[in-house]
Amino acid sequence: MRIAPSRSARALLLGALLVLAQMAGAVVAQAARLFVVCQAGAEISVIDTESGTVEHTIAVAKAPAGIGLSPDGKTAYVTHPDAGLLTRIDTTMRQVIDTTSIGGQPFAVVADPGSGVLYVSDWSADAVYRLDPHTLARTGTVKVGRSPAGLVLDAQGRRLYSADRESNAVSIIDLASFSRLASVAVGQAPYAFDTGNDPRFIAVANVRCGDVSLIDKTDHTVSSLPAGKMPYGLAVIPGTGRILVANQQSGTVSLLDPQAGRQAGSLRLGGSPESVVISPDGRQAYVSEWFDDAVAVIDLEGLAMRARIKVGRGPRTMALVP
Repeated sequence: MRIAPSRSARALLLGALLVLAQMAGAVVAQAARLFVVCQAGAEISVIDTESGTVEHTIAVAKAPAGIGLSPDGKTAYVTHPDAGLLTRIDTTMRQVIDTTSIGGQPFAVVADPGSGVLYVSDWSADAVYRLDPHTLARTGTVKVGRSPAGLVLDAQGRRLYSADRESNAVSIIDLASFSRLASVAVGQAPYAFDTGNDPRFIAVANVRCGDVSLIDKTDHTVSSLPAGKMPYGLAVIPGTGRILVANQQSGTVSLLDPQAGRQAGSLRLGGSPESVVISPDGRQAYVSEWFDDAVAVIDLEGLAMRARIKVGRGPRTMALVP
C-alpha cells in the first residue's frame, strides 16, 4: 500500500527543493565574466566563461588599452592613452559609468585591494599617478623611468612595480610614502608583469630580448628565463609557480618553470598573442590573439587548445570578473 507523505513532510521536501534551486541559481550567477579590451574596435567584449560565448559588448572611447578592477570587481577602469581618458564601467550592469579626462597618456591601471586607490602609469610623462577611486582626482605623482607600461601591486609588501620599457628597468615604489625606492635593471623593453601574487618574485616580460626577468621581492636580485620572440603578456599559475607567457612574434605561449630554470612546454596559437589571464582554479588560461580578433582558451594540464572565442577587433588586455 502506498502511503502519501504528511503535510509536514511535503513542506520539508518543498523547502529542500527550493534551497537546491537557489543554490543552482547562485552557481549560475557566480559564473565568471572575462572583460576583453578590443583596441581597434573601441569596445569591451564580455565573455561568459561557462558557455564560452560573448554575451555583451560595451562601446567605449577610441583606442582603449589597459584595464583594472576595483577590489569588489564591480567597477572596471579602462585607459585610453591616445586621448588621455579613463573610463569607468559598471561590470554588473555592463555599461559605462563615465569617461574622464585625466591628461597625459594613461596606460596601465591597478587598484589597491584594500583601499581601492588607483595607480595609473603615464607613458609620455615617465610617471605613475595615484588617483582617488571616487573622484579620479590625482592625489600623488612619482617619477619613474622612461615610458612606463605595465604595473603590478604587491599588496602584502606594500610595493608597486612599474615596467619602464625604454629604460630597461623596473621601478619599485613604496606605497606608504609614494616614492621610488629603487630602479632594478632587467632585460630589454620590460612591458607586462604577471597578474598573480607569488610570495617570492615578480615576473616581467622583456619584449626585445625574448626572456622573462624574475625579481626577488626581498633583495631585488634578478634572474631570467628564456621565452619566445617578443613576450608581451604573462601570468603565474596558482599553486604551481609556473608562468605562462604570450610570445607575440612567435605566435606561441610558453610554459616556464622557474624552479627548474627552463621552459616546460610550448603551444602555437593564432596571430600575435598578447595578454594572459589564468582561471582562479589554475586549470585553464585565456590568451588574447590581437591580430585574429579572438581569445584562446587553453587547458593548462595538457597545454592544449580547448576553444577559440571570436571577440571585437584588436583584443589586447583582459580582466576576469568573478
